[in-house]
Amino acid sequence: MSNPIEAKACFNKGIESLVQKELKKAIQHFDQAIKLDNRYALAYSNRGLAWQKQGDLEKALPDFEQAIKLNPKLADPYYYRGLVRKKKGDLDAALADYNRALQLNPRMAEAFSSRGSIRKKQGDLSGALADFDASLRIDSAHAEAYNGRGLLRQEKGDLSGALADFDAALNSSPDYAEAFYNRGLARKAKGDRAGAVTDFAGALQFRPDLAEAYANRGLTLLELNKDTEAQRDFDQYVRLKPTRWIKLQGIIEKTKRQRQQAKQS
Repeated sequence: MSNPIEAKACFNKGIESLVQKELKKAIQHFDQAIKLDNRYALAYSNRGLAWQKQGDLEKALPDFEQAIKLNPKLADPYYYRGLVRKKKGDLDAALADYNRALQLNPRMAEAFSSRGSIRKKQGDLSGALADFDASLRIDSAHAEAYNGRGLLRQEKGDLSGALADFDAALNSSPDYAEAFYNRGLARKAKGDRAGAVTDFAGALQFRPDLAEAYANRGLTLLELNKDTEAQRDFDQYVRLKPTRWIKLQGIIEKTKRQRQQAKQS
């Protein structure tokens, strides 16, 4: 028999656990909420989110679909399903989900930002910029939108604008590894090698598995004539990405040649 009052209490406990990043406990609370009320769309949606945060996309997806089936006017499960579809590489389906989420909730900043990242990948740069700007009009502290817009500006050659956006992303989210990494690339492109090394280190502090940060810090250290430190980074990169060593080796040799030519000129 359905018991909506007790189901709501379990749901609230699940949300508390989700906020505290106690994902296993959150799933248990949402399980209980669904047992007490098997038509509780929000419980399915948030259990799916917990599965997604655990990296179990195969369990997350059916929960989002059940939430949509039970209540097609909820924006969140469309958005969350879009995230899963994007991770699986189905960008068109993800885009459709973000569009639907925004139809249902036109003030969903994260949906604008996520849609902007797909539009950028698909080459729609003006659409991407419009989405990042829309996201920031709704939530001026939305780190992902600043990071996405920064990447867009960097691609267009506006390094100063990109750096300003990465700074804003890190002000909003100081543990945002990707923003540290992207700012490091922008700083390196502007010739600020010391700043780039610092940013790559920041990225690795929060994402020790971010192989490209090791590679780019190593290359920057080579340019600074710190070969021993650079080699340690290359060793870490190879440990994480053993199949990409040959490509990196070619870049290392090119960097060393350029360094030698600079000394001779």
